[in-house]
Amino acid sequence: MKTIKVGKLTYDKSSGAGTIDIVDKSGGRSILDIDLETILPFTNLVSKEVLDFFTISAAVYGIDRFVERKQNSVDGWSRELKVSFPVHDPQKWSTCKEGLNKLLSFLTGDYWDVGFKKETVDAPKATLDKEYSIPFAQVSLLSGGLDSLIGALDFLKQNSKHKVLYVSHYDPQMRGPKGDQKDLISEIEKMYPGQFAYIPSLRVTLDSTNVGRETTFRSRSLLFIGIALIAAQATNSQSIIVPENGTVSLNFPLSASRRSSCSTRTTHPFVLDNVLSIWKSLSITTDIQNPYEFQTKGEMVNSCKDQANLSKLIKMSNSCGKRGHRAHWHKPGASHCGICMPCIYRQASLQNTADETTYGNTINSLAPFLSKKSQDVGACLDYLNYPITKEEIKQELIVNGVKNLSKLNQYIDVVWSTREELKQWVKKVGNSTIKSKAGV
Repeated sequence: MKTIKVGKLTYDKSSGAGTIDIVDKSGGRSILDIDLETILPFTNLVSKEVLDFFTISAAVYGIDRFVERKQNSVDGWSRELKVSFPVHDPQKWSTCKEGLNKLLSFLTGDYWDVGFKKETVDAPKATLDKEYSIPFAQVSLLSGGLDSLIGALDFLKQNSKHKVLYVSHYDPQMRGPKGDQKDLISEIEKMYPGQFAYIPSLRVTLDSTNVGRETTFRSRSLLFIGIALIAAQATNSQSIIVPENGTVSLNFPLSASRRSSCSTRTTHPFVLDNVLSIWKSLSITTDIQNPYEFQTKGEMVNSCKDQANLSKLIKMSNSCGKRGHRAHWHKPGASHCGICMPCIYRQASLQNTADETTYGNTINSLAPFLSKKSQDVGACLDYLNYPITKEEIKQELIVNGVKNLSKLNQYIDVVWSTREELKQWVKKVGNSTIKSKAGV
């Protein structure tokens, strides 16, 4: 078990950075660097509990990168993490201990045991720009991906008299997202001038460390939520929207062996329900929703309310989960690898749409399913070939964390429709070997 102490958030006025020390008993030490100056005016307008939640979400992101998974796992994957977080009121936070343990364990696939210690944050006052001192209908994530782009276009097209505030995060050690976000914002501003505001993408990164960095980023979704919560409460916005297709939200495992290794669970019902439960315990009244939880990615694309502008912006969005690993790309200059699951879902969703996205590989590349770099393809084809029933989908969803049984049938339909979407795509673009392996 790794025993970790998290220092309080400290602000350096000269650099505008906020730092959090992360240390473990074995001598490991890292410093989490946050561009606090960007959101300083917002932090002055929120409750101590909201600021604590943001600090915890940032610290979790840092810890996730601080503790290497392979070297510290108990079963080849899961780590045991005992962590003490700084908060303003430990007694109040103690009511959230069990819920936070469950949330973090589900989100990262590890075993978390959290505790709390009293600390206060000393940050200077800063005035909120007039741009943000207006009512916003909602705060929404704009990550640079296709789903968040569709979410943005849907709202802007249908709500000409209401404004939305966009937030996001980037890590300089991750290639691409900041540029994606900036480019999309620039184009959307031309299409919908004056209908939204955007907080510059917030830099949060493990700046210095004396241990090897973990390469998975599974907890960054909680950081997105932490940033959005500060923005929402500071601007009196009652609703946070995280646009993501139901397929990725549920993250239905392609096989039993991959159940614990789902790469993202940002909007899984278990995550959002637990976040809301924690907020309720802390008297935080902000709501958080995913309006696309019952749609596949293809259904999101096909039902987008602004098809004309979507078609112009598709190639500027990025869905790839492995864009930094280009050694085995047949087209090194492409924007997407083409064979990770996010790329596969993207291509399947766009099969009836003009897609100018460039892909480094295709599923028809020489035996991609036999290559470790392309293991998602093999698992996907095997999954499509397996004759699963709706009852089996139901049981797997329950095992995988779905607790709200009133929505279960709709979630089953999402998984079923996703399989059909993928099969149609393989039928359309796959060669005889690929089709045979997928059973189509």
